[in-house]
Amino acid sequence: MSTSHRLLQHNLWATRILLERCRALTPDQFRQRFDIGPGSLHDTLRHVVGAMFRWADRIADRPVRESIERAPQPRTPDELLELLAQAHRELEEVALRVEREGRHDDLMQAEFRLERFTRGTAIVHVLTHGMHHRAQALNMLRRLGVGDLPALDAIEWEVRTR
Repeated sequence: MSTSHRLLQHNLWATRILLERCRALTPDQFRQRFDIGPGSLHDTLRHVVGAMFRWADRIADRPVRESIERAPQPRTPDELLELLAQAHRELEEVALRVEREGRHDDLMQAEFRLERFTRGTAIVHVLTHGMHHRAQALNMLRRLGVGDLPALDAIEWEVRTR
């Protein structure tokens, strides 16, 4: 398994673990406001999934779709799990195609940045972006009093999924 594939699988696994943990929360807890990240577990995890869709579009040179974060009504953890599966499939297909075609060093540009950067760096960005926000989500769960929080690092992923 390539390093890119490992990063993608870890991103899916860790985000899924958090969303599955959120199933036990009440809707009010899932949407409770915090002074970190996008502000709630709902908004943070929806942002992680939305970013996966947007970066898959950017890396593939497709028009960037409307953000799922703009939807006025909240999503349940189960709805976000379904969207996560779809976003993962799309991001994985694009990232592995870039790898297969040897295009990691091809330059690209996002619509919101002046600088150009490589497709490989864009892939690293979206996957480390998810890790950053998952740490915020763990903090929110702690603040809600949820105990026995999972370790979500890459070694834990490999040990638990082999």
